[in-house]
Amino acid sequence: MTAPTNQNAEVLNLLLTEKQTSLNLVMNGILNPTARITNLRAMGVNVLCEFISHTNKFGRAIRYGEFSVLNKKDSRRIYKEIN
Repeated sequence: MTAPTNQNAEVLNLLLTEKQTSLNLVMNGILNPTARITNLRAMGVNVLCEFISHTNKFGRAIRYGEFSVLNKKDSRRIYKEIN
């Protein structure tokens, strides 16, 4: 695949590679990952969010989301359209 030319394509490219958290996306230069996920869903990409339970440094139980793409074949087609 060609290199991403916009943030929607960048997020989709990362999701096609492996599961991503919002923190991972921010560390890759995506400043508003939830908006990009919303855009991708509107374009027809089936983005799933699996909640992971974790204990934070204060001993409190928290959950965070880990995003993944359900149908990679369709998602690659959409990537080519938006890039």
